[in-house]
Amino acid sequence: MQEQEVNIQSGEVTLAGTLCIPHAAGKFSAVLMVHGSGPLDRNGNMKGQNLNIFSELAHAFDRHGIASLRYDKRGCGNSSGDFLTAGYSDLVQDAERCLEALAQSKLVSCDHLYILGHSEGCSIASKLSQSCESVSGLVLLCPSIEQVEPLLIRQAEQLEKEIGSLPGMSGYFYRIFFKIMGRPVRMQKSLLRKVRESDLPVVRHGLSRQPAKWLREILQLNTENVFASTHVPILLVAGNKDLQCRPNDIYRIADVAQGPTETVMINGMTHLLRIDERPASLLGSARLLGRPLDGMVSEKAAQWIIATMSANHQLRAASGPNV
Repeated sequence: MQEQEVNIQSGEVTLAGTLCIPHAAGKFSAVLMVHGSGPLDRNGNMKGQNLNIFSELAHAFDRHGIASLRYDKRGCGNSSGDFLTAGYSDLVQDAERCLEALAQSKLVSCDHLYILGHSEGCSIASKLSQSCESVSGLVLLCPSIEQVEPLLIRQAEQLEKEIGSLPGMSGYFYRIFFKIMGRPVRMQKSLLRKVRESDLPVVRHGLSRQPAKWLREILQLNTENVFASTHVPILLVAGNKDLQCRPNDIYRIADVAQGPTETVMINGMTHLLRIDERPASLLGSARLLGRPLDGMVSEKAAQWIIATMSANHQLRAASGPNV
């Protein structure tokens, strides 16, 4: 495996990333990896949360002879720019510039170009497939077709429920904190109201600064329309213990998507792409950080890409040469 550091220009921002190329001759099928929400680096890590999702996937793809590109979000890792002032539209633009850079690599076959998205990255991947004709397919991990506002409220309700039943001193301190600062649902609704009333890129809410431009833009996003406008083949993967995105959304997306789809539900898997033997819990996510990515995710994704490549080869052969 060869890993090359790359810099990609997106407007005034320079995105830093890693191009992973298998040790072999010729051009390779390749995957662009697009993050979920949060200030994430190229491996899907941020302060206090080392998941290494994209590095593990890149190495797994390499073992199957598939190249990949992963990058630091603007303002994260070694990329320039400011994460907090970036909107959803900026993140789409950044991913598009990275896709163009990947397609232009002399080591990559433009006939076999794929995008892998996790969580928020799934809608970005779908948008890119609609504007870039060279995209052969999408791998969407833990996607959501739910509108963003009810999704955020539902997550806050789940957090309140868990805090209310948390035993011992940790539960006591959580409840004291939220008594002072406000309960999660009320705080979430207050943030959404403040964001809508502002035209600033960043607002202060409670003890933190929040990416208001990004929130305004994703609140306006019609996720169902995004997936309903997607025509390329899609692999949809979810875990039945995902509390952040609804697991059954993979079936709803499969129903509205215009191209062929395959759905995979992994028993016991959470939004972090790890298996949790205990009951699903947002507060329990921290105990999964030291675990490796569930191997079924990378293996299924790689096998699906290989199968899709083969199907595309057969389709082109059947259609004959252009005249």
